[in-house]
Amino acid sequence: MSHYLVPFSVIEQTIQGGQCADSPEVLYQYLNVSEGYAERLNINDAVTLHQRVFNVLLDTVCDTHIALHWRQTCLDMVYRPLANLKRLIVTYQDAKAYFKMEHDLRALSHYFLCSLEQEGHH
Repeated sequence: MSHYLVPFSVIEQTIQGGQCADSPEVLYQYLNVSEGYAERLNINDAVTLHQRVFNVLLDTVCDTHIALHWRQTCLDMVYRPLANLKRLIVTYQDAKAYFKMEHDLRALSHYFLCSLEQEGHH
């Protein structure tokens, strides 16, 4: 059985551009595929991949040009790469990087969620 795989970067661009705002399955597929890849990588490459996924989702949450419900969906899923990263913490440096990402998520999502709520009231 032949399988047509859309390149990872194309899926990321689709997510970041909000083109699949009415198809959350695309986001779930992206998360599942990235987690599957990460399981086959060494720990450093897996960390890099989870960080990349986290950044794709966080960038999407912060993009005010994208549909509100899509940004919310990405925010709801951003915990997955973060949880995967938490499991891979080995060194103090890893922990520092993780807590910085967690802090960025809290700060940015708070800022952008406040703006989301105001957008919803217009």
